[in-house]
Amino acid sequence: MALKEHINDIRERLKQNIFKSETAVRQGIVDPLLRSLGWPTENTLVVFPEYPVGSGHVDYALCHPSSTPRVFIEAKQVGNIKGAEEQLFGYDSRIRVPIAVLTDGREWQFFHPTGEGTWAERKVCELDLITGDSGENAEWLNRYLNYASIQTGESIEAIKKDYEKIVQQRQVATRLPEAWGRLVEEADEFLLHAVAEKTESLCGYRPTDEQVLDFLKSLKRKIGPDNGKHRSSRNPGLFVTMPDGEEINHKVSAITFAEVIEKLGIERVRNLNKVYIIPIISTSKHHTYNQHKSGRYYIMTHCDTKTKKRLLEEIASDLSVQLRVEIIEKS
Repeated sequence: MALKEHINDIRERLKQNIFKSETAVRQGIVDPLLRSLGWPTENTLVVFPEYPVGSGHVDYALCHPSSTPRVFIEAKQVGNIKGAEEQLFGYDSRIRVPIAVLTDGREWQFFHPTGEGTWAERKVCELDLITGDSGENAEWLNRYLNYASIQTGESIEAIKKDYEKIVQQRQVATRLPEAWGRLVEEADEFLLHAVAEKTESLCGYRPTDEQVLDFLKSLKRKIGPDNGKHRSSRNPGLFVTMPDGEEINHKVSAITFAEVIEKLGIERVRNLNKVYIIPIISTSKHHTYNQHKSGRYYIMTHCDTKTKKRLLEEIASDLSVQLRVEIIEKS
């Protein structure tokens, strides 16, 4: 049975609530999935059960070579996963492994323990076998837990790269305000030139550097409410007019993008199978790329405003829906 079929079968049995204990989760979910991922579960030096760590043990140590742990898996009873991260990381503090997995059979959380920060900051991916797409879940399980990929080191390199992307994005997010402040404070030549050129294109007259700098320093973060009538009152970013005339325009383009997709119908958009870096509509949370949670779905928002505009126009065309999508410049 293929991995995706195993996941579909497990999903149905999870819905029937037949896994009543941790042992049932291990025997009925974890073991079959590991076999489907190529692991020789009968070889207890490779799939090492109850691996001793200090005075305790971790449920599984996936080893390569034999008896050398590469992955720790801690299994819990369905619905009993919350708070178990500290236990898993307690094991890892004694024996460092590149991949750690916490699961209650339904939820699968993947960590890169050799990274830095709290366990939450080292979480790379989270899957849900009930609400998630079985094909996508199979891809992530193969990415991190495929036996052949563990042997070659491919899985270890993959989770390391995914973790590094998360760290990079976290650092960028924390430094953006500082970057903007320094550009203004230092009267950055490129920034002054860009603002001056845009002003000249609008009115035909070029402001002095002093005028631009005074304006930048006086900028307020708060933007007035959008009354939908005048361009000057609109938030900068995406401005979308729906077929019924409704106008959608939030301060953050990602929220506008997500709301438009919700109003078009998430299922309809999902059926288009559109992909930009990752699927536009997914049932799995991605910890590298930005997504907007909408019910059981995740809407990809990891792109600039121009790309969001293009994607919405493509989606509208594919659905034969008339949308007006504009990009409102900051005034």
